[in-house]
Amino acid sequence: MSRMIVYGTPGSTYTWSAEIALVEKKIPYELVEVAFGAHLLPPHRERHPFAKVPVLDHDGFRVYETQAILRYLDQVVPSPPLQPSDPRDAARMNQAIGIVDWYFWRAAGPGIVGQRLFAAARGLAPDEAVVQAAVPVVRTSLSELDRFLGDRQFLAGDRLTLADIMVLPIVRYLQLTPEASLFDP
Repeated sequence: MSRMIVYGTPGSTYTWSAEIALVEKKIPYELVEVAFGAHLLPPHRERHPFAKVPVLDHDGFRVYETQAILRYLDQVVPSPPLQPSDPRDAARMNQAIGIVDWYFWRAAGPGIVGQRLFAAARGLAPDEAVVQAAVPVVRTSLSELDRFLGDRQFLAGDRLTLADIMVLPIVRYLQLTPEASLFDP
């Protein structure tokens, strides 16, 4: 197999999602660490003009934006598939990914995880107003994702999909916060 390089920050949920997809597909890869703050510097901005992580480099072909990376990997290595063939399951997967990108991560990431885990790691006090403002959005996001899940093991069909891969890292971080108990079903 040709060479895959992921430029990412350890701890980034989006980098983690890319790595999960690579592992699920049994694609060997190299993680090149982009240290916190280094994503803003010119070397990384050449890889990603919006200064985010991750970036996938596949033999010189660079892809940024996690959804694009995941979909690309699923097309390059089709087995096991990470996107449903059933149109309704595919729509549900896309809907769940939209919830992650537009609501869930935006509230959970900076609002709860950022304040509870990452601010503390930097010796900063959490901003309780930011945490409290995030709770209703995270609750609604998790409620919808739980509704999609129903009594199934996966969000969109009978196997792991890109939706599960996008949700997993955020949920894992939320489980490490005091707010985790607020979201128990």
